Amino acid sequence: MKQELPKYKDRWLALAVINIGTFIAPFDTGIISIVLPNIARDFRASLSLAIWVPVIYLIILAAFMTSFGRYSDIKGRKKFFNIGLLIFVVGSFLSGSSTDIFQLLAFRTIQAVGGAFLLANGRALITDAFPPHQRGFAMGTHVTTIYVALALGPALGGVITDLVGWKTVFFVNVPIGIVMLVLSQLKVREREAVANVKMDWLGSLLLGFGLGSLLLGLTFGPDNNWTIKETKFELIEGQFQTIYIPIVGLLALGIVLLIAFGVVQLRIPYPVLDLRLLTSNRLFLSSNLAVLLIYTAHHSAIIMLSFYLQLFRGMDPFDAAIILAALPAAVTIVSPVGGNLSDRIGSRELSAIGLALVTVGLAVLGFLSPTTSIVLIIVALIVLGIGVGLFAAPNTNANLSSVTPDKRSLANGMLGSMRHMGQSLSLVLSAMAVGVFLPENIYEQGGLISITEYIMGLNNAFRLGAVIAAIGILVALIREKKV
Repeated sequence: MKQELPKYKDRWLALAVINIGTFIAPFDTGIISIVLPNIARDFRASLSLAIWVPVIYLIILAAFMTSFGRYSDIKGRKKFFNIGLLIFVVGSFLSGSSTDIFQLLAFRTIQAVGGAFLLANGRALITDAFPPHQRGFAMGTHVTTIYVALALGPALGGVITDLVGWKTVFFVNVPIGIVMLVLSQLKVREREAVANVKMDWLGSLLLGFGLGSLLLGLTFGPDNNWTIKETKFELIEGQFQTIYIPIVGLLALGIVLLIAFGVVQLRIPYPVLDLRLLTSNRLFLSSNLAVLLIYTAHHSAIIMLSFYLQLFRGMDPFDAAIILAALPAAVTIVSPVGGNLSDRIGSRELSAIGLALVTVGLAVLGFLSPTTSIVLIIVALIVLGIGVGLFAAPNTNANLSSVTPDKRSLANGMLGSMRHMGQSLSLVLSAMAVGVFLPENIYEQGGLISITEYIMGLNNAFRLGAVIAAIGILVALIREKKV
């Protein structure tokens, strides 16, 4: 029997609850982008290790969002949206209580599990609640909420860090998450579950460990001559344990696991990433690959600029946050416009224009110097934000509308996996480009930095992003017109 849509008033109320509930995941991401230099300094962690505070989070999302989305299709989207809120709150509290970089990485993993449930179900719940002619606008408000969170995250993170220290920023998620958990239980409607199917937990594990091993190798390789990564951690006070990580072994393991993942996906009926759907649905293929490319291209920009502004321009976290907020602020303003336009003209042209603007913004940042005008940096970030704003809602709406209703959480999870794989790759590729010039002991012994070479690495990272975004333009154009 066809499920009825919620009544009009309930529909918009549910949208508000879902948007605010989902707010805490990107809010946390925004905070991390500004406090990562402080985390690296306080825990005496190298850039290649500190970068894993956001990367481990993204890998969990990439590996499990689709499985969690499919599982929620079967067992109930609202229920697991709420479970995600609860897990995220617990992970946030523990992250704020961490005493070393390894504890923080472990607790960020818990946060990521909650975030995966949240993000896998939020957009699908919105799509369930709205008729096709209103989904673009509704999705635009959702994207706007995400980028408001990304904009507020650095600003509030900067203020809190200046006043009471960076650890407190994790505790901000706790009261927000608890309130939204109660409201979600009261106001969001459950969708009728679909028939029971088997889950692809093996595929999720292969993807997670394969992607993690490959990215670990790529992150640690450049500043360890692609040989052995030596890491020390404190077991108990005053006693340290050293582990030795073979870089080539990590890379080889990652490749083998990802090949095994691909084989598994083609042989089981309900894969975590449905490669067959990619080959049979051109719109679905285009929207997923475009997301992978746009986030690989630009996601690292804020974190890399955060290091640049605080390390070389001498800014405190709050001042740096105000400048970096230009990107998410631009997305916040433009996203509803992009979503509304997509209801009328489709996603193809809007997605391509958005990727073109991202290309231009990154190309400008590719000429950064120690004395570059702050105004020029802000303008480049605004151009980036306008591009992402024009791209995000139309592309998401096109992706979810290209599949049948019973596969929307699966499709959203797959889209999220592509997005977070792109974000992970973006951070790792940038850390590779910059980390070559940033000494491993910079926070341990006050190592010297060659500003010229560091900026060269930063420029190379942005230029590589511009090339990747330009390729994305072509990918966006392979979809049919007016879709």
